[in-house]
Amino acid sequence: MFRRLALFIVFILLVAAASSVVYLNAQPTAFHPLPGTEWNLPLGILILAAGLIGASLSFVFALLREGRHALREWRVQRELSHAERTAEYKTTARALLLAGDYERARSALTKATQTKPPDVSDVVDYAETFLQAGDTAGARRALEEGQKEFGNNPLLLHGLARVLLADGDEDGAVAALERAVSVYPSSTVLLEMLRDLLFARGKWERATEIQQRLVELRPDDPRERNRLLGARFEAALRLNGNGRGAALQRLNREDPDFVPAICARAEALAEGGETRKALRLLERAARRRPRTGILETLERLATTDFRPRLIKFYPKLVARHPDNVALKLRAARVLLEAGKLADADKILSSIDASVDRATIAALRALLEERREHAELAHREARRAIEEAHLDVPRPQCASCGAPSNAWKPRCPACGTWGSLETA
Repeated sequence: MFRRLALFIVFILLVAAASSVVYLNAQPTAFHPLPGTEWNLPLGILILAAGLIGASLSFVFALLREGRHALREWRVQRELSHAERTAEYKTTARALLLAGDYERARSALTKATQTKPPDVSDVVDYAETFLQAGDTAGARRALEEGQKEFGNNPLLLHGLARVLLADGDEDGAVAALERAVSVYPSSTVLLEMLRDLLFARGKWERATEIQQRLVELRPDDPRERNRLLGARFEAALRLNGNGRGAALQRLNREDPDFVPAICARAEALAEGGETRKALRLLERAARRRPRTGILETLERLATTDFRPRLIKFYPKLVARHPDNVALKLRAARVLLEAGKLADADKILSSIDASVDRATIAALRALLEERREHAELAHREARRAIEEAHLDVPRPQCASCGAPSNAWKPRCPACGTWGSLETA
């Protein structure tokens, strides 16, 4: 009520003001809207008309401005609505992809790209619906069409490599990953995939270059360091003559505890007629740390001419590493085979029987047999059988724990180099 009354009072005042202006300025005035045209109007009327025209123009400009703002807001709301609908379609498509409903997932992705051009992730998801359904040709076609629009995008190339691998085209997968790595050289996902594929194909020189990048990206990861040494080791084995020996020697200098390189270098020296030098190399490594691979290579290279040297070396090595039970068992076996019964008995007596009762019993059975104590030998052999004895303790991977029938430079299970060791 008060508001209406106030508006009425304002209206009365405006009418009074306008009337006063017209009354006080009633004298006629010539107004020329165009050349040659003259209007004679009271001055008050002209003043009011000018004010009304100015107010009308201001209103029109304000109306246009508000209309432009309203149009912009409508466009924004429409874009938001389209974006929400597109996001909903994409979410639905990914859920259907995980559920294994590939046809409906593909249909949802098609709807998502009707109002908005597809991006790289849309192309990858669309190709994934074909790949998961086993249609590698359809997946490859979708990714190659995406490349026409987005070029050598790393995501597209990664997806293309996966499709080519599923199709059995390893060469094509390597080529795709090489292009992806050239565009995005710091991607650990791309580098790892390319590295693993090169490892599987035995392309060790290029694999070494890729693994070097991974080591630079992960300088504190010992597994990456091991893979780099392993790749360089495998590349060295494929060299001939002096090249192989020099490459293995560089590896020894860089990592004196990398067992595969030590053993391979010793074998290369022995093949070249330098068996004595090979034995010295293995003995130095064994004194530092008696690893299974080093000892097995040492025993294999110490043929008839060098057997006495091995027999003298083992007791000294046991004295240097008195807590290494695996070394003692191996030394006892070697000494028994060489007929050094007293030395073998001394070593066996120093081992705690609870550590490996089956192996100790078996070795004692062999000892008593060599001493021609048939009854004692029979008793110890029976004890070994009761303890479910295995003739030689199997090496076990220090990285993944998987056992191996024999020592190898690389774990067959996890692929770590130099990790197999007898417990």
